[in-house]
Amino acid sequence: MKCYSCDSRVKKSETYYGDKGTLYEGKPLCETCYCEDEPCATVFYGKDETPYVISHARNETDGEFGVSWHSTDPWRGYYETKSDEYALVNTAELLSYHESEEMLANFDKRIRELYDEHGIDYARVFSRSSNVFYQNYDLYVKKEQYLPACLLVSAAKSEVNYDDPKWYRGIVFDEGSLAKLAELFPEKNIQTDHDAVKLVEEYGEDAVSEIQRRMRQGNECVHERVTFKDEENKGMRE
Repeated sequence: MKCYSCDSRVKKSETYYGDKGTLYEGKPLCETCYCEDEPCATVFYGKDETPYVISHARNETDGEFGVSWHSTDPWRGYYETKSDEYALVNTAELLSYHESEEMLANFDKRIRELYDEHGIDYARVFSRSSNVFYQNYDLYVKKEQYLPACLLVSAAKSEVNYDDPKWYRGIVFDEGSLAKLAELFPEKNIQTDHDAVKLVEEYGEDAVSEIQRRMRQGNECVHERVTFKDEENKGMRE
């Protein structure tokens, strides 16, 4: 028998089969491809610090959670998490070496304290992406506890200043680019990278031409103001 993943020969008595709901569901696999496949996501239930892995071959959550690949282009993307038993109450992007790291660590600590205090059954799911410096942190609760869990998320966010725009800068656009977009599109109230990305999505293929058009308009206005000022000074000298 051949391993579905690596094509190596496997004895029938030593064959593993991909878990239900995984990419390799029901497929014959060798021990290495089954046991050592890189995790797509890792789940932590409540206070339990045991990592429950979801890979292409294994799902150690017994199907309570699953993943699917979301492609952003032919080479890049990230894993999205899902669950039929739990409800998603918050999602955050974990970026290595970004200034938001400490704030998100404080949020994680505080929300776990609040959930433990109020008896909320929760799970934290960390899923990887094609970028080694970025992963998603999804917070889930049992569906019947969704409302109180959301209220506690709001309380924890308030305590750690979660919604301050400064945490959402310098991810896609640098400060200079963000400031320039805010200047060119004052009606959009651009403060964060998310605002800028929404702007680009709104204009689609016309985004670049619209930015260039507004930049030209801005330069024309500056030229008019400078010309007018020069003429005014000339008149005063005469």
